[in-house]
Amino acid sequence: KDTMSMDKMAMSDTSSTTSTATIDAPVIKASFTNVSSDVAAHIAEVTSHYFHVKHALVNNDAAEAKNGATMMLQVISQFDNSLLPADEKAAYTVHITAIKEHADAIIKSAHVDAQRMHFAELSMHEYELIKAFGAGKKIYYDHCPMAFNSKGANWLSESAAIQNPYMGTKMPECGSVEQVIE
Repeated sequence: KDTMSMDKMAMSDTSSTTSTATIDAPVIKASFTNVSSDVAAHIAEVTSHYFHVKHALVNNDAAEAKNGATMMLQVISQFDNSLLPADEKAAYTVHITAIKEHADAIIKSAHVDAQRMHFAELSMHEYELIKAFGAGKKIYYDHCPMAFNSKGANWLSESAAIQNPYMGTKMPECGSVEQVIE
């Protein structure tokens, strides 16, 4: 009985510490403010598959990264971008073309290190897509200064907690939040 109550206390301590941590990073708003619900749902779905790839790389799982990238491409291929207003369509097309290219490269890469190189490029374009359209929730833009032999790299996260896709299980908490996108 005592052990159970101590576990509950430990769990509540952990959750309260995590939720009260303040992020000292600039908050930016999406450029397009009147995005249709169909477009918003599509961007949110693309982003969820991006996170699938990210989590696979955090866990050094090349096969699962391929699965996430495959699902991302399926979602993109099913979207009719002709419904977008001209300004949104131009922004969408630029970034989604690059996202498709790097998702495809992740699928074709046999090793997690090669996937991480493409993920860095994918992250850059996913970031621009979310800056333009939003993602339907708060997104964190993270940076690891040690990635790729200290060249550094960025990625997106759905939480303020750092889960580094470039360092994997070696240094999963290396990095910091650079921006918050709402």
